[in-house]
Amino acid sequence: MEFTYKEIQEILSQKHNIDDANRTAFRGRIQHMQRLGFPTGVNTGKGKPAVYSWHELLLLGLAFEYLEIGSTPDRSIAEIIKIEDMLLAGVSKVILAGEQAEQSEEIDYFLFAELSALLTLRSEDSWHQRCKILSFKDIRQILSSEGDDAYRSPYAIIDLRQFLGGIFVGVLSVCGINNEIMARDIRLWASRQS
Repeated sequence: MEFTYKEIQEILSQKHNIDDANRTAFRGRIQHMQRLGFPTGVNTGKGKPAVYSWHELLLLGLAFEYLEIGSTPDRSIAEIIKIEDMLLAGVSKVILAGEQAEQSEEIDYFLFAELSALLTLRSEDSWHQRCKILSFKDIRQILSSEGDDAYRSPYAIIDLRQFLGGIFVGVLSVCGINNEIMARDIRLWASRQS
């Protein structure tokens, strides 16, 4: 499935409930990310329209999730680029886990991200320890009195099911396709990521 820039903008605007009066400011945030070269490979130059796939839509969507929880565009992009493969593999697992009838506490649904504004100043080899995809069981352990977060910087937990649900609702609304076609296409994309 392919998306135009206008569709991407509208999908993300719907996902984040952007007021019509603020659409220009929101578009400016997307354009700022483009100027920073994100997502990679989409910036085609003037005169040639950009074509987006699930890959780019989900990366942009994750960047805006980071903005929602207080990150800067530069930091969001830097972290996502550094751990892009891990993030997309995690999102793919959530998509494919949706096919399972029983909801297990062992399935990784949550993106656990550190909010430290100083992250990009740290050694890059330690970044992978700052962002993980966790299960209910893992989250319960972290938040318990026996958890290991006593000295951790502020963090956020993003429910990837909610994230994907918002993206999918936007795609269905903006692109006018039926649910079965979209579901088949996103599952195909996700199966290629693992």
